[in-house]
Amino acid sequence: MVLAELGVVAGFSVSILLFWSPLLAVTRLRELFRWPTNWLVVNYLCIGGGITTIQSLSYLGVILLTAGTDTVTGSDAVGIVGGVIVSNIVLPAVISLAALRMLPERGYWTPTGDGLNGYIALGIGVIWYGVIASVGFVLIGLALMFANLPM
Repeated sequence: MVLAELGVVAGFSVSILLFWSPLLAVTRLRELFRWPTNWLVVNYLCIGGGITTIQSLSYLGVILLTAGTDTVTGSDAVGIVGGVIVSNIVLPAVISLAALRMLPERGYWTPTGDGLNGYIALGIGVIWYGVIASVGFVLIGLALMFANLPM
């Protein structure tokens, strides 16, 4: 049974990374993935996988804080969805602020340069991440709900 849940989390993570990847066309965002190796794809998968893992753990925290281990009621579901949407914006924003603080000091990223300003690009990236993660969470939740309806 645990493998099925891990498969759902892995599918969720892969879909987020897939739908966020077009933003790598923006030079300032692509430059964020220059660390820890020299390969963009490896860095994107490692960093993105880490972020989506933390995001999935935050969902577990929201669910446990809202409903505990009891059966989820209608009001619990509203609280869970609201908490997840807040988590989808707050967590990437905090990670982005940490990146803004650490990466320029170490010479890995500069917010200025050719093309779109790095701060604007990062803001767009955080908002887009929040949108695709929220939509993905709701779609997976609906699919699981319909799959578990009594026959």
